[in-house]
Amino acid sequence: EEALDSRRAGMTHFYFLNSEHSCAGPDTAPSSFELLALKIPLFAVLGIGLSLQVHADPRVDLQQSFEQLLASGGFRGIAQGHVFGPDLPELAGDVEVQFPDRIHASTENMEFIAIGERAWISVAGLWTSLDRSLVPVSAFDLRAARQAIASIRDARIEGTARTHQCATHVYAFRAHGQLPGAAASGDLRAWRCDDSGRIARIEATDARTRERVIFEFDWSRPAHIAAPAR
Repeated sequence: EEALDSRRAGMTHFYFLNSEHSCAGPDTAPSSFELLALKIPLFAVLGIGLSLQVHADPRVDLQQSFEQLLASGGFRGIAQGHVFGPDLPELAGDVEVQFPDRIHASTENMEFIAIGERAWISVAGLWTSLDRSLVPVSAFDLRAARQAIASIRDARIEGTARTHQCATHVYAFRAHGQLPGAAASGDLRAWRCDDSGRIARIEATDARTRERVIFEFDWSRPAHIAAPAR
């Protein structure tokens, strides 16, 4: 390290000596080496400034991404846990949601579709209509979702990661209420795509029960829910 510091000191001394010689006369222009030496620190400062600007406010990043999700009209993906709330049954399987009142969930044991006041359930491939109140999931409440988005706080960037869809920055934050993909009040993490700003994955840990919800979003095609074929 002493040798390296000595070399650096020597290089710095050499640079300033040459600067003095190059500026001795009013008509003497700085060399290309001197210009490059001045530009490199400037570029480094500008690069750091741009990086900080891109992620200047993690809370705003997250809120914009969730608002973008609501504006898309729905979402689909793979769920694990109490996706629609701690008081509703746990799900493990594929979930589709079309705002405000279309929900399609498929697990190993059953499949159900809810559209407006109508609902259907399938066991062993046979679809049967039933009363909507018997379906374990209510309509997606957009107003409650926006309240949950507004409640986001203590947001910070933990690092970077790559999902099967995109390169992401991983955000840790706290929120309360029904966020798209996770209904939990406590600690959350979101994987936010660098290119599109979309949420690729969300994990939530309920502050009261410590149960965890995981939702992997699938943006390869939009959610589309229709009544089952007869």
